Amino acid sequence: MNTLTVLGSGTSTGVPILGCNCHICQSTNPANKRLRTSVLLTTNQGKSIVVDTSPDLRTQLLRANVTRVDAALITHDHADHTHGIDDLRPFCFQQNQSLPVHCSAETGASLRRKFDYIFGPPKRPVIGGGIPRLHLEEFHGRETPIAGEKFTMFALPHGYVQSTGFKHGGLAYLTDCHSIPQEVASILREARLEWLIIDCVKPEPHDTHMGYQQTRTALEQIQPRRAGLIHMGHEWDHEVLAERLLKDGFHGAAPLKDGDIIRYS
Repeated sequence: MNTLTVLGSGTSTGVPILGCNCHICQSTNPANKRLRTSVLLTTNQGKSIVVDTSPDLRTQLLRANVTRVDAALITHDHADHTHGIDDLRPFCFQQNQSLPVHCSAETGASLRRKFDYIFGPPKRPVIGGGIPRLHLEEFHGRETPIAGEKFTMFALPHGYVQSTGFKHGGLAYLTDCHSIPQEVASILREARLEWLIIDCVKPEPHDTHMGYQQTRTALEQIQPRRAGLIHMGHEWDHEVLAERLLKDGFHGAAPLKDGDIIRYS
């Protein structure tokens, strides 16, 4: 079986938010403690793929006892999904190899600008601790291999940029988007997904993310067997959201929490 480990389930600020005294940020429920969104895929062939490198990545990988990374997939260039990329450096050293970073051409262009010390031509000799040995592998079509596995990629609208969603085996992962294109919803519905991991940032509509109603509509359109909601802000209490999903008839859906492990074929 393949597995997906939820390294972080929170929005760009994480939960609790620094300096916030709301009842969710002050909650003692561990399910309401959310690091920035990132997940780890472990394939049935034993390959480990990090999806997004959040600023919390070091803490996340230590907490999940991750000792090897074979590749990274970056869904888009926003800071909460990229600014932990340097934390891949120890795996490059320990494994003595350059790790591939898979992304769209749009995201790749941004990563070259943001992290020119990694992806740009050397400007001076490297001294000290060195830099991560990473190389970009941009995908241009819908089907692309990552760590020897078949992935199907989907462009999703996310404000001024496009985020990448994907399908791997019986699981689809759609985060950081404010809607699901009808073509994508149709493809995923026909796939009869075991699991759908989907964005749900807050109860109300949002300009760049899916609020509850948008997430609910996507669940109705795609009809996965199970669904996990991710990228949640401090507007959501874990138990309240879980109860709301049940009340609305989504018995196979629930909010995810940091540390959850999902198994799929």
